[in-house]
Amino acid sequence: MTSILAWLKSGLLFGIFSSVILLLSPNKSYEKHISLVVGLLFILVMIHPVMSFLNLDGQTYISFIQKYISAAENGSSLSENERSLYADTIGIQLKDTLKKAGFNVKSVYCEVDDNGHIGRVVLSFEGEVNDITEIENYIRNVFGEEVEIVYER
Repeated sequence: MTSILAWLKSGLLFGIFSSVILLLSPNKSYEKHISLVVGLLFILVMIHPVMSFLNLDGQTYISFIQKYISAAENGSSLSENERSLYADTIGIQLKDTLKKAGFNVKSVYCEVDDNGHIGRVVLSFEGEVNDITEIENYIRNVFGEEVEIVYER
C-alpha cells in the first residue's frame, strides 16, 4: 500500500513539476516539443516502479524486447543460449514475485519454445500451498492461457 502511495505521489509531483516547466517556456512554439519530452519522462517515472517490482533493469528489459520483436518480425527463432537465458530470467523473476506474494517457492523452471513463448512452468514449493488458483491465474495472465503449469514437491 505504501509503495502504491509513493508511486502516486511521484506521479503527482512530476505532473506539478511538468506544469511549471510548461508555464515557464519562453515561447509557445517550443511548448509542443517541451511537452513531448516531459510526456516521455512522465512515462518513465510511472513505469519505473513496475520495472523495479519485476526486478528488471532497463538494459535487460530492452534487450529481451528487441530480440523478441526481431524474432517475431523475421520469423526466425531464438538460439539455444538465448532461450536458456530467457527461461532462467523469467524463472528468477517469477520466483521472486511469488515469494513477495507470500508463497514458499523452492524453485521455478520455465520452458521456452523457439519463438520465445513460455509453454510450461514447473513450480516446486516448500511445505503446503493453500490457494493454487491465485498462482495459476497470475501465471496465465502473464504468459497466456495455453501455458502448462506443473507442481512438484
